[in-house]
Amino acid sequence: MKDAPDLCESLISITSELRTLEKQLKCEDSALDKAALQEFRQAIDEVRLTAWTVNELMNARESPESLLSFVASERMRRLSSMIRDLCADMDKQAYTWQSSGVQALSDAVLVLQARITKLVARHRSLKPSLNDRAESAKTSAD
Repeated sequence: MKDAPDLCESLISITSELRTLEKQLKCEDSALDKAALQEFRQAIDEVRLTAWTVNELMNARESPESLLSFVASERMRRLSSMIRDLCADMDKQAYTWQSSGVQALSDAVLVLQARITKLVARHRSLKPSLNDRAESAKTSAD
């Protein structure tokens, strides 16, 4: 396992290489190997997510109360990604009403929607909308 200075040097070096590679990809005229490019994209996405997670955990260590917020945000990010994938599958008609779990998923989504609606309503009641502020400003200007 690399120690922190070696890891920091690697991060700096790889960041520089990635910036050079980005310039090359933007200027590349010849056809790239599609499979190699796809594998590269997957690896970059995994590294990006890991770097983001490590960064958020570092922030959480500095502010322990933000750990719960981090976990909730990560769950929402993952759920959003899964929902997009599920919608794509549904568009391909991979699911039917007879598919296992469709009713349970529908029930869970309804519960989630109700909770989100309450959260949004609570947020709106605590924070005046831009229209309310604009109306207040107009009224006080008159």
